Amino acid sequence: MLDRFKNTLLIASPLILFLGFWEWFVYGDRKLQFLFASPSLVVQKAFEAYLSYDIWYDIGVTTLEVVLGLIIGGLLGIVLGLFMWGNGRFERIAKPYIIALGAIPIFAIAPMLIIWFGIGLLSKVIMAGFGVFLVTVIQSYEGAKSTADKHLFFAKSLGAQHWDIIKKIIIPGSLHWVITGIKMSIGFAILGAFIGEFVNAEAGLGHYILKAGSLYDMPKVIFGIINLSLLAFALDITVTFIFSKIFKKNMCSVISF
Repeated sequence: MLDRFKNTLLIASPLILFLGFWEWFVYGDRKLQFLFASPSLVVQKAFEAYLSYDIWYDIGVTTLEVVLGLIIGGLLGIVLGLFMWGNGRFERIAKPYIIALGAIPIFAIAPMLIIWFGIGLLSKVIMAGFGVFLVTVIQSYEGAKSTADKHLFFAKSLGAQHWDIIKKIIIPGSLHWVITGIKMSIGFAILGAFIGEFVNAEAGLGHYILKAGSLYDMPKVIFGIINLSLLAFALDITVTFIFSKIFKKNMCSVISF
């Protein structure tokens, strides 16, 4: 227990020192507080905001967009990545296009997506899922390829059928790569949803931050950014928990192979 407390304190110490310096730096100077806010002002703003309905609605909207983007982009990426591994001709055709799409910043296509799909939920989900899809495609393909290089010859020598190889070797073996890809893409999903809300939206944390910035309300801007970070942490923990359960289940199926 004492060791856990020491580790927690060690991890938190840079943040504590930063917040202390920040508060000291702007203390008593209204100009600096206007430009940089302060931890105490942000806490005050957070206390006021969390007691109102509006911020929870904005958090809920952004969370919905990000989660749908993760699910849809992740599933499509996994399916396409595995299909690329299983079909060499399709891999050779698709790979250059995936690389080209990966070079396009989501901000560049945001106006076009809003024109096509409107300012509602759909365009934000597509923007959130765009980066997730690209990362997950690459991770699932590389995971399947790496697993096949290690175990495919041995499985075939035992007379395993093609579907059994995919179900009990390739998918469980590439699961770690997929988990890493989805966790990496949480930031891309939040970025896509944020950009969509920033460009044109009536709700969401991106809209909240844009509105606060237009009013020069720096504590509110920083509070909105903190909520985005908290959302990323929460999603990372959730993804880790879900996939840990799936990983255990798949490991049992591999052992029974």
